[in-house]
Amino acid sequence: MKWAVIAAWLVAALVAIPFQAKLQTLASDESDAFKDRNAESTKVDDLISTRFKGGSETTAVILYANETPERIATDALALCNPKSIPDIVRVITPVQLACGELPPITFAQSSVIKATSEDQTTQLVTAWTSQDATETVARDVKAMRASVSDKAFVTGEAGFAADQTAALEGIDTTLLIVTLALVIVLLGLIYRSPIVALVPVVVVGIAYVVAAALAYAGAKAGLYQATGQATAILIVLMFGAGTDYCLLLLSRYREEIGHEHAMRTALRRTAPAIVSAGGIVVAVMLVLGLAGYNATRWMGPVLAIGMAVTVLAGVTLLPAVISALGRFPQRKHARQSTIWPRIGALVQGKPLVLALSVGALLLAGALGNLKSTESLDFSEQFRNPPESVQGLRKLQEKFPPGQAGPVDVLVDAKKVADALPALRAHVYSADLVGFSEDGLLSLVKLTLNEDPFTENATKAIPQIRAQARGLDPKALVGGPTAEIFDNEHRLSQDAKLIVPLALALVFVIVAFLLRSLIAPIYVIATVLLSYAFALGVSTIVFGKSDPAQPLFTFVFLVALGVDYNIFLITRIREEGDVVKGLVKTGGVITSAGLILAGTFCTLLATELESLFQVGFTVALGLLVDTFLIRIFLVPSIALLLRSRAI
Repeated sequence: MKWAVIAAWLVAALVAIPFQAKLQTLASDESDAFKDRNAESTKVDDLISTRFKGGSETTAVILYANETPERIATDALALCNPKSIPDIVRVITPVQLACGELPPITFAQSSVIKATSEDQTTQLVTAWTSQDATETVARDVKAMRASVSDKAFVTGEAGFAADQTAALEGIDTTLLIVTLALVIVLLGLIYRSPIVALVPVVVVGIAYVVAAALAYAGAKAGLYQATGQATAILIVLMFGAGTDYCLLLLSRYREEIGHEHAMRTALRRTAPAIVSAGGIVVAVMLVLGLAGYNATRWMGPVLAIGMAVTVLAGVTLLPAVISALGRFPQRKHARQSTIWPRIGALVQGKPLVLALSVGALLLAGALGNLKSTESLDFSEQFRNPPESVQGLRKLQEKFPPGQAGPVDVLVDAKKVADALPALRAHVYSADLVGFSEDGLLSLVKLTLNEDPFTENATKAIPQIRAQARGLDPKALVGGPTAEIFDNEHRLSQDAKLIVPLALALVFVIVAFLLRSLIAPIYVIATVLLSYAFALGVSTIVFGKSDPAQPLFTFVFLVALGVDYNIFLITRIREEGDVVKGLVKTGGVITSAGLILAGTFCTLLATELESLFQVGFTVALGLLVDTFLIRIFLVPSIALLLRSRAI
């Protein structure tokens, strides 16, 4: 039977291997990922793309500082070469149309884009391409940067998209290598056994290949869209949590060696905890599918698939591999550690003091959440500013700040003449830039007086929308500033739905597993405490954060933090004694927590600030879970509540 199980997994992995690369290709197109699917700004984008000539075109802005007109003209001709940039539509310099055709009303003819700064030191060349798919835009921008002067900066919509793609390019491979190395090293140091170090890695590695293929199949079928963010976190989550599940079974098997049917007994004792813990993660990830924010909604199914396959591998492939290896290596004459008996005695002697001390420490860290925070603007999304951000900053030094991202207003074409003067009242400029092909809609671009990617700018969106609808009840307002406003609102609404629903699911699963209504309450409460602590400390450390960070951090810390509670409490129930359960599981839970936190630390190697912050905050929360909550707080509460605790 064991050989049949191993063979089945190997065949599945061999079939699945080619699809891992295909998943990365699908995930490279994130053009619609970071949007609210029902937002007003999304509707504006869709209307411009479908009803305006050239609406689906992508704009790149090339900024020149102190460059000669001759060099700018030469570069413009190079940009017009369809052999190097097949998707080029038109290129406009400060003095001429270098190639392509002008629509009846163009950005160049309005004041939306001033091509030369007031001090005459900085010029802008604008290039339009016909495709907006992320992978295609990245390719076109790469060709543009190769075609222009080394002193020029390719920025604008196309430059931003290309640099975001570059920040995630190769991240899956990097994370996979770093995560594998980290897990092997940590397991080797903790267990001093090459086999213990390699077996979980092999098992989870096979599961990852299979999960990637299944995730690709779902995305290809149109059930969701794969994103680079989701595939990156999939690696971290599967290897972190999967290694934990493997360690729980391996640790119990080593205890049972010498007894008859050691593996069967170990699996019978640990499988319910593994399946329940994994089931919680799967359930919470599926709840993400209810989100309105695309990146959140699409991430849920991918991670749920990964965790389901991880659990399946943990209770089938892992036992089969261990059984095939024969007697599992034991360290001969290994001295029993005295650390956990001492910790157990401390907890048993002073449960109230420990509970209050740990609780006070965590609450102190949670006070950081009272600090007011701002959202990261676009230029702060990168750990190291890429060319598009450098160009954006230079553009804002010499041109109106709002020119980098005008607000789009769609107004009835019959009312636009009356609307323009009113819309100009509180902005730098309001310019008519085009009509829909059916002549019913007009597109007005508003240039704000401040950086359009900042929180201050987003506060103006409700006022602009109210003003526009006062002129035309059907008017719609979009553009990058409105998109930021809509995304933050949607993330807030998603949190109000996902957080209580996730907590309710966790409560039901834990209550069913433990047959208790008391245990789920303090299990969830302690996890929420670690979440509040980690988020509070993160707020103090970073000051600004990505709007999606609190929700993502909550999901991972609650889903994964509950795992350790389940491992501990199921063993306490089996032993019939809190201290014995703590002593028996202390080593494996600590090792598992350290490894899982370490895998999330691999996100610190990314260039995107949002993933960096998620990695830092989740890793911190997991370390607090491991070394404070699971060792001291939960056992202390269990002792204080006595039989009602479990």
